Amino acid sequence: MTTLKLFYLTTFSFLVFNFACTAQTGKPSIKMEAGKGIQFTSADSTFTLAIGGRIQSLFSSSRDITNETTANDFLLRRARLNFAGKAFNPKFSYRIQLGFAQGDISSANSSAQNNLILRDAMLFYDAKKWLRIGFGQTKLPGNRQRQVSSANLQLVERSIANNNFTLDRDKGVWFYTNFNISDAVLKTTLALSSGEGRIVSDKNGKICYSARMEFLPFGEFSNKGEFVEADIDREKKPKLSIAGVYSYNNDATRTMGQLGDYLFNAETANINYFGADLLFKYNGFSFESELYNRNSDTAIIVNKKDVTQSNYIVSGTTFMVQSGYFVSKKNEVAARYAQIIPLAKVAAKMHEQKEYVVGFSHYFNKHNLKLQNDLTYLENGPNKSIVFKMSGVVTF
Repeated sequence: MTTLKLFYLTTFSFLVFNFACTAQTGKPSIKMEAGKGIQFTSADSTFTLAIGGRIQSLFSSSRDITNETTANDFLLRRARLNFAGKAFNPKFSYRIQLGFAQGDISSANSSAQNNLILRDAMLFYDAKKWLRIGFGQTKLPGNRQRQVSSANLQLVERSIANNNFTLDRDKGVWFYTNFNISDAVLKTTLALSSGEGRIVSDKNGKICYSARMEFLPFGEFSNKGEFVEADIDREKKPKLSIAGVYSYNNDATRTMGQLGDYLFNAETANINYFGADLLFKYNGFSFESELYNRNSDTAIIVNKKDVTQSNYIVSGTTFMVQSGYFVSKKNEVAARYAQIIPLAKVAAKMHEQKEYVVGFSHYFNKHNLKLQNDLTYLENGPNKSIVFKMSGVVTF
């Protein structure tokens, strides 16, 4: 079924492009570039289509120290297909991202068995030089590590801080602004969304409000490097990005707002989410940090149909610090520490967690082709484990 959908979508994309081209005089252009896929441009340059993708293969070996068990696994961690371009007018653009690996299509909700192939589907309008409006489904303006594409990660996976305290994706409308203040840059993103995430579910008619403000005192990073974790472009001058985030999800129905299972007894929760993060880069060195908090008016909820079951809003504070340095032109070492401290009202069910990670990456062609290895020591309440991961990533 997935293969058929991929075939139909790809065929449809080429038909749309051919229609756009034949409606014009002259010849269309086609070019290929590493990391940017195959790029088609109509004869009059009003319609463009870029088709690209990403594959991540992963080997994982985990040792549960507490229970003295070992598990090994090979898996296709990510398999993505991207479509992007201009839509007949330079002010209109679009982006579609599909995922086909098991981790890509999981609903993260045991009661919503959706086949979530669609990750992003956005139509953008550049209303002004400083204002862009987007409509559809994509990432909310939350913590920095979620804003970074999984193709541009410094270690094999994102941190436990991100996994438990991210806003992830949602459906709605986005407003992006960009202002230059002398040599500095101020960027803001505001999103009004459903609050339900990617899944198809019964709506409660309420809205999630999210905003992110980012200040770059030394100007723009090279090649949009504020959302690339390693200093892959070797910034010749120090670059810094400092951001603050706030989100209010009104009557959320899931344990992490846009993610997680539905709360028992059809209960809802008003969720406040806020925090800050930063990224610094200079001459092959990078430093990234996040501090986020989630809180709600709901504590532990016991299932009325089965009192042995309960769930809760994942609430508390999380902290993450990560750094890397290129020891040679294509080799980088990196390390990370992350911690989660639950609120007292959910501590009976939610454990404190700590994560220590060291890693090594070899970049054959920047993030477009790389081999990454890392070793993690994880504390999850009384449970302790060691995990080794080896990952190969190609972006085309």
